[in-house]
Amino acid sequence: MTDIDPIIDSFRRGALDIDCPRILISQRREGGARFEGPGCIRQDEDGALIFKLYVETKENAGPQVIFNTLIGGAAGTLFRDDELYDLSATSVDGASWKAVRIASVHPNWNMRDDTGVLSGCLHAIVAGPLLPPSRPHRLRLHFFEEFPLPLHSGFLDADRLVPGIVRDRAEFEACGAHFTVKSRLGSGDTIVEASAETDLPPAFDLRIQEALQYVTGKSAIWRARVATCQGMVILELASPRPKAARTQFNPPLSPASIEFHQHTWALFEHFLAYGVRNTDAGDERGLWNAVAYHLYNARESTSASIDAWAIGVSVAVEALASAIELADDREKAQRWANFRKSVLEWLEERTFPEEVRRRARGLIEKTGSKGTKQKLRELAEKGYVDKKYVDAWDGLRNRHVHPNLTDLKLPGPNEYRGLFQRLWQVGTLLHQLTFYIIGYKGPFTDYGRAGCLSRQYPLSGQDDSVGGTP
Repeated sequence: MTDIDPIIDSFRRGALDIDCPRILISQRREGGARFEGPGCIRQDEDGALIFKLYVETKENAGPQVIFNTLIGGAAGTLFRDDELYDLSATSVDGASWKAVRIASVHPNWNMRDDTGVLSGCLHAIVAGPLLPPSRPHRLRLHFFEEFPLPLHSGFLDADRLVPGIVRDRAEFEACGAHFTVKSRLGSGDTIVEASAETDLPPAFDLRIQEALQYVTGKSAIWRARVATCQGMVILELASPRPKAARTQFNPPLSPASIEFHQHTWALFEHFLAYGVRNTDAGDERGLWNAVAYHLYNARESTSASIDAWAIGVSVAVEALASAIELADDREKAQRWANFRKSVLEWLEERTFPEEVRRRARGLIEKTGSKGTKQKLRELAEKGYVDKKYVDAWDGLRNRHVHPNLTDLKLPGPNEYRGLFQRLWQVGTLLHQLTFYIIGYKGPFTDYGRAGCLSRQYPLSGQDDSVGGTP
């Protein structure tokens, strides 16, 4: 029997240390190398998962295999799948642990007596199946970070100097599941639990992660996952992934606003539902949602230089705009398609030189295509994005993505002030585009205005006095 909670807690503290009477490392191909013996799984000083195997027996692992493992492959080439290794281990409490696609297996080998030790890094490791779950369909994610979230429920803490209610959780319904979000100050963890009477959607952990990233404006990545699988419980632990230490991407609802406490979980539900409906699950673990992926890249770019920040959010606006199809786009596209067909047929009937015909075909194929700027201006006319912020994006993109010589001069204080204002405005424009895509209607924080006031989405009207680019 494996007690999950102490394992997760020790993993969060960087103190995970699992003794294993048996570890098997096997190459992912028929007749590949196999190494077996006792060892351990633990964490290094950065919190990443590592293993050590004291080899007692081996198969298909002669001196040349050991040497190839030692040098780690040829420089400048990628590992093939059949060159990678899988790990299976049994811990002292009888639990089974597995890891797949291990690229770095490092031998410390004595060639004289053909004995040695293997060690390496693990991206993630899974234990299970464990005991049957108390509820048939359940998912719990630990993020090992504390995020600013609206928590409405709690308990009476009589041990405090001044007894009072400690609010440490929120409960709500989304995508047919009951959610409980827990985060207590000083705990070093945010926990999201989802349970349902029917199967949870494929790759639901990634969809929850993406929705949490959106409402917090942070790159939240889960580190421990407890889930039901074929009627049993599995535990997965993941090494920390590289991410920016300090990002400056504002959440759609400012924690300083009353709307943050009233509407954050509704916004979470909209983003989650959109991700579930519009993401190809791919394999059993799933893939990124495209909108969440572009927002993630924009968010990470804000921790670097101002130029990287500007490029990141500008490119994300183009990516999100490309995902939008307005109500009349399909009808217009058909009209342009008929036009292109007629003109190309006319062109083929003429005896122009081939280089002229080839050039003409390229130009004709591009007619009728709607650019990002045109699409944004149509959205602004309909009240879905702020036209001032579209202009801010246009200026930001031209200067930083396609600069000319005059754009490369060293900016002064006034230029920096205008640049930061455009960055906040384009960040708000990204939120407005996301609201349109996920179908959210409600309050949001407008960071392009002085004082970061709250507004309603869709926009009731365009106010020419809003923001502005100095």
